[in-house]
Amino acid sequence: MKTIKSKKTKNFTVTNKTTSIDPPKGFHWMEEGGRYYLMKGDYKPHPGAVAKAKFKIADHPKKK
Repeated sequence: MKTIKSKKTKNFTVTNKTTSIDPPKGFHWMEEGGRYYLMKGDYKPHPGAVAKAKFKIADHPKKK
């Protein structure tokens, strides 16, 4: 996967910062092809399962 320093779009800028998100209670994250999906059931190690999903952070431009 390519590292993006920052990427500007019309409505927001994707930064190089990330955050990890816990799944809702009773679910766990599955990762496939760089995308995350929620699956019912508590987390247990198995192929594709991850304890926390890692997302890039975007920022909206400040209005003057």
